[in-house]
Amino acid sequence: MMNGLLLKRIAVGLGMLAAMAAGGCADDGDGASSANGGTADEPSGGGGAPPSAPFDGCSKGELEPDREGRLELAGPGVDAGTGALKPGSYLVSTTYLAMKPEMAPTMTELSGPVMESLFTMKGLVAVAATSSSSCAAVRTLTVWESELDMYAFVGSPAHVKAMGQASSISRGTSNVISWEGSEREATWEEAAKRLGSEVGGDI
Repeated sequence: MMNGLLLKRIAVGLGMLAAMAAGGCADDGDGASSANGGTADEPSGGGGAPPSAPFDGCSKGELEPDREGRLELAGPGVDAGTGALKPGSYLVSTTYLAMKPEMAPTMTELSGPVMESLFTMKGLVAVAATSSSSCAAVRTLTVWESELDMYAFVGSPAHVKAMGQASSISRGTSNVISWEGSEREATWEEAAKRLGSEVGGDI
């Protein structure tokens, strides 16, 4: 079992990912931000490009080169000596959120309680989270003992509240996908590959 203080530190760190993701991506370099540069159907004030232009190179199926945050899995199923996920058969889940930069404060407000509740859930094996400033994107990777355990978290009050805001926070390419696999398949690379091959499912 992980030290309680370490769990709290991880939860706080994950709760800050949204703010980190927004840094440096609300401005497209010409002083025009997507928060007040028009809609996707009308040009922004900076050269006629739609406000989504700064994110054209971003994709759920490609891991961002500027990812930061808690990249390594942490949790009760991670070997304290090696830092590796213990061998086993798991239910793995990943989320990808392409965020509207102006919604970063809302995302931060919602993510704190979600992450705090996550660490109280039965069946949680491990979790990792990362964000990209260049893509205003947040990714999570969670490992569960069973699908039942994962869905208990999905139905928890904090998570339900956050999901109710997903469509207003998302730029339209936000996803969740899960699969059964061993510790070797609980990786960011596997998550990106599966997200990239998914047809539809965007929030």
